[in-house]
Amino acid sequence: MVNKLHNIIRVEEAVRLEKPIFIDMRSPAEYAVGHIPGAVNIPLFSDTERCDVGTIYRQIGVEEAKQKGLAYVSVKLPDIVEQVRQLYKSGNKVVIYCWRGGMRSKSVVTVLEMMGISCCQLLGGYKAYRQHVLDRLKEFEVKPVIVVLCGSTGTGKTMILQQLAERNISVIDLERLANHRGSVFGQIGLGKPATAQNFDAALLAALDNLNSQTYIVVECESKRIGNVYLPECLFNAMKQGKRILVSTNIEMRVDRLIQEYLNIFSKNDKAILTSIESLRKRLGNKKTDNLLTDFKAGKVRDVVKILLMEYYDPMYGYEKADVAEYDIGVNADNLEQATEIITQYLQQVGR
Repeated sequence: MVNKLHNIIRVEEAVRLEKPIFIDMRSPAEYAVGHIPGAVNIPLFSDTERCDVGTIYRQIGVEEAKQKGLAYVSVKLPDIVEQVRQLYKSGNKVVIYCWRGGMRSKSVVTVLEMMGISCCQLLGGYKAYRQHVLDRLKEFEVKPVIVVLCGSTGTGKTMILQQLAERNISVIDLERLANHRGSVFGQIGLGKPATAQNFDAALLAALDNLNSQTYIVVECESKRIGNVYLPECLFNAMKQGKRILVSTNIEMRVDRLIQEYLNIFSKNDKAILTSIESLRKRLGNKKTDNLLTDFKAGKVRDVVKILLMEYYDPMYGYEKADVAEYDIGVNADNLEQATEIITQYLQQVGR
């Protein structure tokens, strides 16, 4: 229940509200590191202002820091109130939070209430929400059967996953949530990877949303995707679930990778060369030097093929896999046909 006297709400109650409007009052940098999914960032301080206030707090004193903070906020307050008012007009419950449910959110809730805008302060702030996510993931019971698309790099697993989603089949695109493709080249062209805080929150939301389904389809991943880690509940469910082996020939795999990453090859030469260089210990000096030379010479197809055959395939081992060890094997020369075969298989899983 909401504490009406102090306009405070606990995380457990807040996340169960019907379409709540979470408003994050922290600086943009704090928000970027981790926030409640869907939260609107209306910062009291810019990143620079927050740094200034913190410096004054540490070097001079609390009262001086408060005065500096007040000077920054006072000119922004009318605009902040108006932004919240527009969101408040939707009729959904407004929940205000900062880092620990302290001065920033408490002050804003007080002002908003004075202006006739009903809202709540999140008890414990984002810190409490983060702990809530970690606790939920630690104890989460994955009820659907997890169906895992396995196969060598370039077989089209991600494209099949997308086609399954378009057919309203329950999928979780783990690489999209992580904003990382899960390999040495996985971050190139994607910008910043997801933080652990945002990945965990998004994954928990997806699991909650799909936990009443019969099955969920995912790509095979190691426990680590870039800088984030799969929780034990999902990783164990993947190991115990159904496995589909997706395969196609080497030339088709090269074609698909070049098509998928064509713009990346043309705009991220330096990053690609750095990634190739990082393979030197694994591939040896001669092979690495040849790859660097060929890439610089524009022999992209040759580079992709060598990387598949001499780096990715030995690492994952799917090219030598026995299809009998999987629940079903699917040839993906034609992605639409492969998706249809998998769809029919999933209907059997659902029975």
